[in-house]
Amino acid sequence: MLKKSLFCSLLLMSSPLVLAQSYVVYDFTHNRVLESRASNNVRPIASVTKLMTAIIFLENNAKRHCSTALTDDDADYIKGTRTKLPKHTPIACSELLKAMFIHSDNYAAHALARSAGMSRTEFIYKMNQKAKQLGMHSTRFIDSSGLSSQNVSSAMDLVKLAKYAMQKPEISELSNTKSTYIKTNRKNVFMPNTNKLVREDMFAAAISKTGYIRESGYNLVFINKHRCNNAIIGVISLNNASSAARSNFTKHKLESYGCLAANNVVITEDNDQDFEGYDQQGMDQLIRRLTN
Repeated sequence: MLKKSLFCSLLLMSSPLVLAQSYVVYDFTHNRVLESRASNNVRPIASVTKLMTAIIFLENNAKRHCSTALTDDDADYIKGTRTKLPKHTPIACSELLKAMFIHSDNYAAHALARSAGMSRTEFIYKMNQKAKQLGMHSTRFIDSSGLSSQNVSSAMDLVKLAKYAMQKPEISELSNTKSTYIKTNRKNVFMPNTNKLVREDMFAAAISKTGYIRESGYNLVFINKHRCNNAIIGVISLNNASSAARSNFTKHKLESYGCLAANNVVITEDNDQDFEGYDQQGMDQLIRRLTN
């Protein structure tokens, strides 16, 4: 009976939702909204959560050269996602940070949260505490990866988070990294950036973080690195219909304010390889595992 109830709950969680997009185009130089739509609506933000995870880790990790191994505790029991990283072998925290931020690896996010000298509960508390300090009154974090649909925020709150993240050189560097190799004791693991705008050298990023779960749609926080018409412009969009849609939306808004793409790559669903499109397959596998 319990398994049947759990199965029904998982099916409900996996059903597609029709969500309206909310967004804000923001001038970070003059601190003003250029245009917006439903920018204060509270939405699930998925892996955009990892912006805050990176901040809390960087500000609280006392061990400069820390390392940790992925364990079964780091597994995704919410969406059933997997990782390319080997388990049960030490990996430098700096490498886990790269995996989490560039490729949005959920296991790495969980491992970092327990590697900063505190419990996971304490880590999540600090995430929420930082949100309050930044005036992000519509924001709440339940986990460090963003897999939980209860991780919520608004486009305007994420402006505040992105502005703060710009002060972290490590985050800016990772935001603008097209791809990387994660060094482990067993092998080097290739991981491309989940954001096509960065991956294809279309725009240089000061801050960039994607996010996707079925409940949230496709999210993107993107701040252009270079000035456009004497201003640093950012686009925060939530609940886009697809990976290509969020890329094209951000590209269009940046170009409308004078930020020109470095190349003319055409973004379509066919060529926008969706590194976050794991959700349905992972959910199906999780349902089978729990109901057998």
